[in-house]
Amino acid sequence: MPTIMISILPDGVPVDKMEDDEGSQCPLATVDSDVNNENREIAVETAGYRDPANDGGFVLTDVCGNCAAYNQTEEILDCIGDDSGQVGYCQLLKFCCSTEYTCDKWVEGGPITSDLQEEYKDNL
Repeated sequence: MPTIMISILPDGVPVDKMEDDEGSQCPLATVDSDVNNENREIAVETAGYRDPANDGGFVLTDVCGNCAAYNQTEEILDCIGDDSGQVGYCQLLKFCCSTEYTCDKWVEGGPITSDLQEEYKDNL
């Protein structure tokens, strides 16, 4: 049976991992494209997830790649299987998203990186 573990980083953004029967610790959306696509569609509808090139009111600095909910830890990148640096995992909306996109849920202070997690663990 899957187990969900949630830890909180100093900025209050939950970092979730799912452990399945095979020992994988990847969020479901990073390993199941149907779940990821469904969550992305929900993000488009409820949070305005979009390509900023199509948004005249977009603020250039408010992109997923520097959002406090944007997870680009080594573990998440391994789950996603993309080493381009252009994809990460949205901890709030639970889907893999583009570094250069944006949404209405953008939060200052990111991204979540392995360095940030190590710093947090060191300060416990």
